[in-house]
This record gives sequence, C-alpha cells and structure tokens, in this order.
Amino acid sequence: MKVKDLVKNDSNSFHTIEGAETVEQALKKMSAYSVSALVVRTGNGLNGIFTERDLIRCHILFPERSIKDISVKEVMTSRLIVAETGDTLEEAMGMMIQAKIRHLPVVSGGRISGMLCLEDLVKQYVGVLTRELHYLKDYISDLQDAAHD
Repeated sequence: MKVKDLVKNDSNSFHTIEGAETVEQALKKMSAYSVSALVVRTGNGLNGIFTERDLIRCHILFPERSIKDISVKEVMTSRLIVAETGDTLEEAMGMMIQAKIRHLPVVSGGRISGMLCLEDLVKQYVGVLTRELHYLKDYISDLQDAAHD
C-alpha cells in the first residue's frame, strides 16, 4: 500500500502554525485540534515541525522562561523528514523508526499534502492482520468441516 492511499483519509489532515507564534499558542492549537504535531511555517515556506517532544525541549532549554514568551521557531524541530506520496507504508514506517519520530509529513509536488503518525500506520497494520486472521479462521473451519464429512 502506498502513502497516498492512507493520506486520502481525512484523519491524516495536518495543521500549521507560524514560527513567530508562541509555544502557548501552539499548545492551544494542538489541544483544539486534538493533534500532537503542527507543521511550522514562516511566511510562505515550511520550516519544521512542532511536537509534544519539542515542548519538553522547551522546558529543558528555557527553564526560566514562560511558554508565553517562547516562540515556536526557537524550539521546533527544523530538520524536517518527509515521505513522498509514492512511498510505500513500509518505507514510511522505516523512516519513522530510523529517525525515531512519530509524525511524518507527506509531500506531493513539493507541498505538504498530509501527515502520517505512528498511530495511522499501526491502525492500518492491525486492520490488515485482523482481516487475515478472520480469513485464516474461516479457512481452518472449512478444513475441519471437510475432515468431518
């Protein structure tokens, strides 16, 4: 399965924040949208990602400052790792595991078209495994019925 097939789903939408906005504003936005990551933009460009882990870094780097006074661009993850829509889910999961990240922006034509999170991939694989389990149970049941005949 390709990343584009999973990103078509509305659950993979993403939300953005300006780099000049504060960490407090980012947390309010994350809470309002029930997300754990925001794509950071500055003007027309995309500069990084702000995640729950960045909030922890914020408290470590600036223990004396309030989150009302810290801009997102000061603590965001600026090394943006992305997946292409043509990548397979296995490739996307591999990128996430190798980089030790839980959120992966998806790009198409140089623009972000969605966001994958580890939960999306786990749900996809659980669904596949559940369908396979049901198929195997039916197959075994059919074999047992045939053996009794």
